[in-house]
Amino acid sequence: MLSEYKNLVYGISEKKDGTMKFLNNMDDAAVKLNREKFFAKQNIKLDQIISAGLVYKNRVKIVDKNDAGKFISGFDALITNEDNLYLTITVADCLPIYIYDFKKKIIGIAHAGWQGVQQNIIKNAINLMKENFNSNSSDIFVYIGMHLQKCHFEVKDDLLLKFKKYKNAIIKKNNKIFIDLSLIVKTQLLEQGILEKNISVSDECTFCLKDRYFSYRRDKPKNIKAMIAYIGINN
Repeated sequence: MLSEYKNLVYGISEKKDGTMKFLNNMDDAAVKLNREKFFAKQNIKLDQIISAGLVYKNRVKIVDKNDAGKFISGFDALITNEDNLYLTITVADCLPIYIYDFKKKIIGIAHAGWQGVQQNIIKNAINLMKENFNSNSSDIFVYIGMHLQKCHFEVKDDLLLKFKKYKNAIIKKNNKIFIDLSLIVKTQLLEQGILEKNISVSDECTFCLKDRYFSYRRDKPKNIKAMIAYIGINN
């Protein structure tokens, strides 16, 4: 659906592009080079990028050209109505959620780990678009990108309790419990009035596609390695 809009650009890096996540040092030369090379292929400059710092919660921020080239600490989702800015998050199993209001030309991107899903980060993002840009639910498209699918998101009883109201997203198999996070997000989107025909979900699993994506749950690395997801409007 999003691909129908020629000026809208979005995507995600792969394992072959190297890790895109800064750890303690935002000046990490290797990560910066990985980002520079990857975005050069997309004809995007680093000073056009705005990166969410990630706190694994549900905080959403509206950004503009004054934030270009910056890391926005304390937030997991970004929204803008400006062209030629590219919003980014990093993921390594969590859900990258791309948002586009095709009438108002508003874009957003959200990082949704299980904490963000539980705290309904997508509700906060959609509400912020409505409150600040007068977006209508029927004009919003959402794409949930590759992530740790239900086949590998096994949980224990403590986590199960946090999602007990989403019974259709809980799978019990071979004395194990799995949760379908993307189905929960889709349910949350529908509750916000997003049309089902305007929601699409990737069936790619970061855990399964070992040669293509980093996966924190699969690899359990000492230092997290992650892909970078981005969205922007060219003008």
